[in-house]
Amino acid sequence: MFYKSIRFKISIVYMAILAITLSVFSTILYHQVSKSLYDNIDTLLSSRAEGIVSAIGTYWATERLGPGRYGITAEASSPGGDHVDFATIAQRWVEARSKDPKLLNIIVQIFDAKGDIVASSKNTQGITSVSDTTLFAALQGRSTFDTLTTSFPTKKVQNFRVFITPAIQVDRVEYIVQVASPLDSIVAALNSLKVTLFLLFPITVLITGIMGAFLAKLTLRPVDNMIHTIHDITVENMKLKLAIPNTKDEIQKLAETFNDMLVRLENSFSSQRHLFEDLSHELKTPLTILRGEFEVILKKLRAPEEYEASLRSSLEEIDKMTRLVENLLMLASFESKNFMPERKALDLGSLLKSVINNISRLAERKNLGITFTARENIRIIGDEKELKQLFLNILDNAVKYTPEGGKITMSVERSDEHARIVINDTGVGIPSNDIVHIFDRFYRVRSVKSSYGFGLGLSISKAIVDSHNGSIKVESAPGEGTTFIITLPLQ
Repeated sequence: MFYKSIRFKISIVYMAILAITLSVFSTILYHQVSKSLYDNIDTLLSSRAEGIVSAIGTYWATERLGPGRYGITAEASSPGGDHVDFATIAQRWVEARSKDPKLLNIIVQIFDAKGDIVASSKNTQGITSVSDTTLFAALQGRSTFDTLTTSFPTKKVQNFRVFITPAIQVDRVEYIVQVASPLDSIVAALNSLKVTLFLLFPITVLITGIMGAFLAKLTLRPVDNMIHTIHDITVENMKLKLAIPNTKDEIQKLAETFNDMLVRLENSFSSQRHLFEDLSHELKTPLTILRGEFEVILKKLRAPEEYEASLRSSLEEIDKMTRLVENLLMLASFESKNFMPERKALDLGSLLKSVINNISRLAERKNLGITFTARENIRIIGDEKELKQLFLNILDNAVKYTPEGGKITMSVERSDEHARIVINDTGVGIPSNDIVHIFDRFYRVRSVKSSYGFGLGLSISKAIVDSHNGSIKVESAPGEGTTFIITLPLQ
């Protein structure tokens, strides 16, 4: 189902992350714009108020030094206070500047030091007083900002940004200037921004989600192709491989890894198939011999010697099958990690001499010379029985595949923190294409496949080496003999 697919989950997660990011961005943007707008109007009101204080002071001085049209005498050195003509001069100045572009949409009010209104512009819009708190702050020489809300008869509510500043002369507050500006434009701009963000937010998330789903589909298309190919792969069709996309990313690595796994599975199934084929072949021969022996004996009465000979032949075949089963069980134990070697300190030289003594009789039958060299006393930790099995298997193969009159040499020496055992023979050698498989169970070189054994000896040898944390490798060429190099950790 689509909603359970990775593509859907990626799209949802992507949209959620985008929604959170846009929410944070929109919130920060709104607050920054709001702060910027209010800072701008505060700066404007502050500038206008300071200009008004300066202009009224200049206007008063001009009238005082002029012809005295309003009865202002030279003794009236400062505006404000209790001077009766200040209200007339202030109102006249306000009216004269009412059409000044700089004061457009600016409400101007002038109060005396008692908080009584002295002069005001015509568009006061209900702002006719100053609060006690603001008056107290002004008398202390502090300028303040405030936001006022005014209701009109039409039930319209309007907000104003107000700035109040005192006019101070000789450490005395002469009068107070209040300027105000409606916040309609700011509120409208912020509301418009809200609507824009509110509309763009879901549209952006939706469009981006659709684009993300489309991109996820394009990205995961190779995976879909891989899934279709995987459905076509069966036990009978293991050679089918995935098409590797040239994307240089994890998907390409996934396809390459899966193909490697298919190769290993194919080798495993092939090994299993060969295992059953070889096992059935190996068991078929002794079972056929046993059946033949029993049928011959049962046809008529025989002499005791004939019964004894038949039974001995049967026992030999049973021994072969027993060894085959034991070897398979041993390999299975190694592979399942159930085998725990009986570790103890061993003298490697003495162990190898014991193995050579056991194999020497077989070598003498083919007139093979065995040479052993141990340069120093080397001790290791290991399972004596399993290590003897390891070297017996290799020496047994060397004896089997070395022509009469050949040589087998074995040497042991230290190599860093390991013991290095080298076993070399002058046998028939191993083709290069067979070397990589000689440690596989039931694998035998094709040219000698029907000659000896079950093809389990080297598999067991490698399992023993691995269980002792060692390594084994082989170097060989047809007609040039074979060399096995085994390393085991020192004590």
